[in-house]
Amino acid sequence: MNTKSVAAGCSSALLALLFFSAARAQDARLRLDHLDRLAARATESVEITMNDVQVQFLRRFVSLGESERSKLKGLLSKLKGVYVRGYEFARDGEYSDSDVEEVRAQLRSPGWERIVEVRNRNNSDEVFFMPRDDEIAGFAAISTEPRKVCVINIIGPMDMSEIALLDREFQLVRCGGSNVERRRRNTR
Repeated sequence: MNTKSVAAGCSSALLALLFFSAARAQDARLRLDHLDRLAARATESVEITMNDVQVQFLRRFVSLGESERSKLKGLLSKLKGVYVRGYEFARDGEYSDSDVEEVRAQLRSPGWERIVEVRNRNNSDEVFFMPRDDEIAGFAAISTEPRKVCVINIIGPMDMSEIALLDREFQLVRCGGSNVERRRRNTR
């Protein structure tokens, strides 16, 4: 076996490994672009799209105490993205179930696990995570009401205590004060 074929084989293996690693890091990212068209009908909208570089800017806005601040900055340095779409409408029926179902379909793919589902006649709240090894590789939440819809997607290695810390500082995982947060507060 000559050294050129060994080098070519190693290069191919390295490229495949890099491609596989990049694909694994990105598989927690949900496609939310189809929701952007709802902004035209909404009376209020929130759209956050932050990749790994942009998330680092959040580190400058941390207001927690010193010990929690360093934990949160460590988490932010690991995150690969934060994506939020939230819309509030003047009337019922301004968004369709199919808008949200497209996101739910992505969350039924292998790797995602639903950990919370609260539904009643008018509202629904769902929380998902993507476990990987001993951490969470992705977090997603969907909250719907007749005149509101909110979807959150956070990508990167984190644990449950880090998600709680992120929520305390930036309220990113609450979907605008959704029923999940109110219920969680009422059970304490």
